Amino acid sequence: MTPEMKSIVETAERYGITPHYARSLALSGKVKAVRIGRGKILINQQSVDDYFNSARLTDEQEPKKPEIGGIHPIPLR
Repeated sequence: MTPEMKSIVETAERYGITPHYARSLALSGKVKAVRIGRGKILINQQSVDDYFNSARLTDEQEPKKPEIGGIHPIPLR
């Protein structure tokens, strides 16, 4: 089975992220990607799906509870 590969711009549009963020995911190795020709990068879409489906907030990233106004964030499950 051939993996679905898309350009940085196509990946950004599909996932609602910026092209800069899509490029940084590819260059950092967080998602699978290949370089084609002189600088064109193709990103494996299944690896992007896997990356976003496994992403979770850590305790350090959870929003702080506000001290005023009585508004509290919804806890993550």
